[in-house]
Amino acid sequence: MADITGTKLEGTELAGKYQLVVVTATVASASDTITLTAATHGITAITAIVGAVVTGGLDAAFTNIQVSFSGSVLTVASIEADGTAATNWTGTTISVAVLGTV
Repeated sequence: MADITGTKLEGTELAGKYQLVVVTATVASASDTITLTAATHGITAITAIVGAVVTGGLDAAFTNIQVSFSGSVLTVASIEADGTAATNWTGTTISVAVLGTV
Protein backbone atom coordinates (compact mmCIF):
# COMPACT_ATOMS: atom_id res chain seq x y z
CA MET A 1 0.00 0.00 0.00
CA ALA A 2 1.30 3.43 -0.93
CA ASP A 3 0.35 6.84 0.45
CA ILE A 4 -0.09 9.00 -2.64
CA THR A 5 -0.64 12.75 -2.90
CA GLY A 6 -4.10 14.05 -3.69
CA THR A 7 -3.85 17.44 -5.38
CA LYS A 8 -6.86 19.68 -4.81
CA LEU A 9 -8.37 20.50 -8.19
CA GLU A 10 -11.62 22.18 -7.17
CA GLY A 11 -13.27 23.28 -3.96
CA THR A 12 -16.82 24.56 -3.59
CA GLU A 13 -18.39 25.66 -0.33
CA LEU A 14 -21.95 24.59 0.41
CA ALA A 15 -24.44 25.65 3.07
CA GLY A 16 -23.44 24.82 6.61
CA LYS A 17 -20.04 23.30 7.26
CA TYR A 18 -19.75 21.28 4.04
CA GLN A 19 -17.42 21.60 1.09
CA LEU A 20 -17.23 19.66 -2.18
CA VAL A 21 -13.60 18.89 -3.02
CA VAL A 22 -12.19 17.23 -6.15
CA VAL A 23 -8.69 15.76 -5.87
CA THR A 24 -6.50 14.19 -8.54
CA ALA A 25 -3.69 11.70 -7.96
CA THR A 26 -1.29 9.41 -9.77
CA VAL A 27 -1.78 5.78 -8.74
CA ALA A 28 1.30 4.00 -7.39
CA SER A 29 0.13 0.51 -6.34
CA ALA A 30 -2.82 -1.89 -6.22
CA SER A 31 -3.97 -0.23 -2.99
CA ASP A 32 -3.21 3.43 -2.27
CA THR A 33 -4.27 5.93 0.37
CA ILE A 34 -4.85 9.66 0.03
CA THR A 35 -4.95 11.67 3.24
CA LEU A 36 -6.98 14.88 3.02
CA THR A 37 -6.07 17.72 5.39
CA ALA A 38 -7.65 21.03 6.33
CA ALA A 39 -4.51 22.93 5.35
CA THR A 40 -4.19 21.40 1.88
CA HIS A 41 -7.74 20.38 0.93
CA GLY A 42 -9.96 22.54 3.16
CA ILE A 43 -11.79 19.73 4.97
CA THR A 44 -11.21 17.88 8.22
CA ALA A 45 -13.32 14.78 7.57
CA ILE A 46 -14.97 13.07 4.60
CA THR A 47 -18.76 12.76 4.73
CA ALA A 48 -19.30 10.97 1.41
CA ILE A 49 -17.61 10.03 -1.84
CA VAL A 50 -19.50 11.74 -4.66
CA GLY A 51 -17.66 10.04 -7.52
CA ALA A 52 -14.36 8.54 -8.63
CA VAL A 53 -12.98 8.02 -12.14
CA VAL A 54 -9.83 6.88 -13.88
CA THR A 55 -8.63 9.82 -15.98
CA GLY A 56 -5.61 8.24 -17.67
CA GLY A 57 -3.70 5.00 -18.11
CA LEU A 58 -6.52 2.53 -18.76
CA ASP A 59 -5.43 -0.84 -20.16
CA ALA A 60 -6.06 -4.53 -19.50
CA ALA A 61 -3.84 -4.38 -16.39
CA PHE A 62 -5.79 -1.39 -14.98
CA THR A 63 -9.48 -0.94 -15.77
CA ASN A 64 -11.27 0.28 -12.66
CA ILE A 65 -10.96 1.72 -9.15
CA GLN A 66 -12.90 1.26 -5.94
CA VAL A 67 -12.67 4.05 -3.37
CA SER A 68 -13.63 3.91 0.31
CA PHE A 69 -12.96 6.27 3.22
CA SER A 70 -12.43 6.47 6.95
CA GLY A 71 -12.14 9.85 8.66
CA SER A 72 -10.07 11.93 6.26
CA VAL A 73 -8.33 9.06 4.46
CA LEU A 74 -9.37 7.71 1.05
CA THR A 75 -8.36 4.14 0.16
CA VAL A 76 -8.10 3.48 -3.58
CA ALA A 77 -8.12 -0.13 -4.81
CA SER A 78 -6.97 -0.61 -8.42
CA ILE A 79 -8.58 -3.42 -10.44
CA GLU A 80 -7.59 -5.34 -13.61
CA ALA A 81 -10.05 -6.40 -16.32
CA ASP A 82 -10.36 -9.88 -14.77
CA GLY A 83 -11.30 -8.43 -11.34
CA THR A 84 -7.95 -9.05 -9.63
CA ALA A 85 -5.61 -6.40 -8.22
CA ALA A 86 -4.05 -4.17 -10.89
CA THR A 87 -0.45 -4.87 -11.89
CA ASN A 88 0.41 -1.85 -14.05
CA TRP A 89 0.04 1.78 -12.91
CA THR A 90 2.21 3.51 -15.51
CA GLY A 91 0.60 6.85 -16.30
CA THR A 92 -2.55 5.99 -14.37
CA THR A 93 -4.32 9.03 -12.92
CA ILE A 94 -7.57 9.31 -11.00
CA SER A 95 -10.01 11.99 -9.90
CA VAL A 96 -12.11 11.66 -6.72
CA ALA A 97 -14.88 14.03 -5.61
CA VAL A 98 -15.75 14.06 -1.92
CA LEU A 99 -18.16 15.90 0.32
CA GLY A 100 -16.39 16.90 3.50
CA THR A 101 -16.80 18.93 6.65
CA VAL A 102 -14.86 22.10 7.27
